[in-house]
Amino acid sequence: MRESEHELKWETIDNLNLIENGLLHIRFEHSRDEPSFFRVAREAHLILYRSMIEALKGSANLAIISRPSKPREHKYQIGDEPWKEIHKVRVTGCNVAWRFSEPAQCEPPIINYDLQPDLPNRDDYLISFYDALAMIQADCFMQQFIYSKTVQVSDIDMQRLEWLHEDIRNKPEHFVPKSYIAPINNLAEVTVVSLRLCRDLLESQIVVPSLLPSYGRLKELIENSIQQIQQLSKSTVA
Repeated sequence: MRESEHELKWETIDNLNLIENGLLHIRFEHSRDEPSFFRVAREAHLILYRSMIEALKGSANLAIISRPSKPREHKYQIGDEPWKEIHKVRVTGCNVAWRFSEPAQCEPPIINYDLQPDLPNRDDYLISFYDALAMIQADCFMQQFIYSKTVQVSDIDMQRLEWLHEDIRNKPEHFVPKSYIAPINNLAEVTVVSLRLCRDLLESQIVVPSLLPSYGRLKELIENSIQQIQQLSKSTVA
């Protein structure tokens, strides 16, 4: 055999490719005679997580690979603005999901240069779903390093996303041999919430021109998926 026949071919995979792949999986599920709303909701959960990571990552990815402080407290400064601090607060109606408080002006932090430098971040760590969900709503993370617009998630949508993460993603993921049931209306509703948030995250970012076609294609797929899931849920429940 000639040497060229032994050459390996490579496939390039990045976060945007994976988001698009998930949206294509949803489109395939919609095309089936009996689509699974459960599968679509789980795919939407993964697409949302990847979209949050995409919105939060900067050139060094520090916001998404740095281990957060245990009390989830942050002091930060954007440009020449005064120093501000935020901390973890409870979301009404949620048991696990949380968000950051409104920023309050504070004194600049005292830096002790005698302390030993932190060990470098390991490259096998990624922030959790709930950390990402809180961070996309905070200027501290969305405007300090990457200059994206923060997105707002209402308390009721936070409750829906907690249900998606805990009951639809986590329980079957850590499989126990039993049956699971979920209302189709709720599955469709939380899928739409997730996809709309993905769209808002894509629109919040300042995108380099070379990525515009990819972002445009993703937003079109998202809009089509939202319309299809709404139509399917109406016809299924009717």
